[in-house]
Amino acid sequence: METPIELELVGKKEDMYALKYPGLQIPIHVNFELLEKFRNSPDYIVRESGNVDHHPEETWIELKQSQGFRA
Repeated sequence: METPIELELVGKKEDMYALKYPGLQIPIHVNFELLEKFRNSPDYIVRESGNVDHHPEETWIELKQSQGFRA
């Protein structure tokens, strides 16, 4: 069995949760359903930091579509 990936729950804003993922500088944002999948998976360990309702605003980056990029 491989070592589970450790995630840290670092914030909550409205219905989204911020998780610090190893190797990434900014947290990933997931909804409650995906957070529960991480928690219930043997491949991940979700640790909660202090107060998840208190978070720095820089952890919440608004994604804006660039004029030069189209999906």
